[in-house]
Amino acid sequence: MKKMSDEALKGMSDSELRATARRLETAAGKQKRGTEATRGLEEEICYIQRELELRHRFGQMRTATESHNNKNVLEFEQA
Repeated sequence: MKKMSDEALKGMSDSELRATARRLETAAGKQKRGTEATRGLEEEICYIQRELELRHRFGQMRTATESHNNKNVLEFEQA
């Protein structure tokens, strides 16, 4: 599965992120029943949940236009 970029996640609305996470969770559940590997889907779900948590925790919409040079970038995001 192609991974979504950090910018793509930032550019999605909360409802789009939740809908995408639900879709991936459903796909992972179906694959588990079929004994297929689900690691890629589960990783993508984690990235989406992290983005939602960051938005909730810091009370602001993180946008795709944020620069990595921005002084307000969280310390662990400077990689």
